[in-house]
Amino acid sequence: MANPKRKLSRASKGHRRAHLALTRTQLVACTHCGAMIRPHTICKACGHYRGRQILPAAN
Repeated sequence: MANPKRKLSRASKGHRRAHLALTRTQLVACTHCGAMIRPHTICKACGHYRGRQILPAAN
């Protein structure tokens, strides 16, 4: 198996990991109740998705 010959410096490791930063979660307002939800998901507050009642309301 391949093994590194030398220890990888912190700078080289940082350059490799430069694109691994976390991104913010995208949120949109539910069209029915206005709660902030992730796109393309059922609203947990009212149970609507694309204008249709999918789940019973979580009251």
